[in-house]
Amino acid sequence: MTFLGTLPEVDPERLGLYWTSYGGATVVWVAAVDRRVRCVVSVVGIGNGARWMRSVRRPDEWHDLLARSRRDRVKRTLEGESELVNREEILLPDRQSAELAAAARRSHPAAVSRIPLEYVDDTVEFNPEWVVDRIAPRAALFITTDDDRLVPPEESAALYARAGEPKRLVVLEGYGHYEVYTEPAFSEVMAATLAWYREHLPA
Repeated sequence: MTFLGTLPEVDPERLGLYWTSYGGATVVWVAAVDRRVRCVVSVVGIGNGARWMRSVRRPDEWHDLLARSRRDRVKRTLEGESELVNREEILLPDRQSAELAAAARRSHPAAVSRIPLEYVDDTVEFNPEWVVDRIAPRAALFITTDDDRLVPPEESAALYARAGEPKRLVVLEGYGHYEVYTEPAFSEVMAATLAWYREHLPA
């Protein structure tokens, strides 16, 4: 945001944020702690990292992941590095998401396929719903889908419930998580996003 504020075509007093998935959580956090954000749009974002990571796992998988994370925490402390693991071991994809993500990575050889186990600790302690109420009276829009099996729509609903006004929750029908990047869902996401910006941060 500081960099954007240096550009001649940007008004540093009128910055808005938009992002999806983990980024949908990140923009909520940033807007809550940085008053330069005048308007925010969070799409299929998480509200509580631990709740989200647990919700997509069986109980034994969750306990195994936490134990693995504890061992890695010791390793990081003693050796200075976290173990790198396949992305899908931490970010468990549903069937639809796995297929769409695999297709996307085939088109982008530089796409991230391995991540540090440290990601688990970072995510478990990352809870935008703790601070989402600090965005008000600046505007916050939450967009989710009713068939998202990777980041359940309850995550956006929880963020919306804790946010102050002005706020809005949009639930798109019949789409999964990664479909928000493709048509026809993408056009619905953009229609809601642009309407929100025209109302609360017009050009």
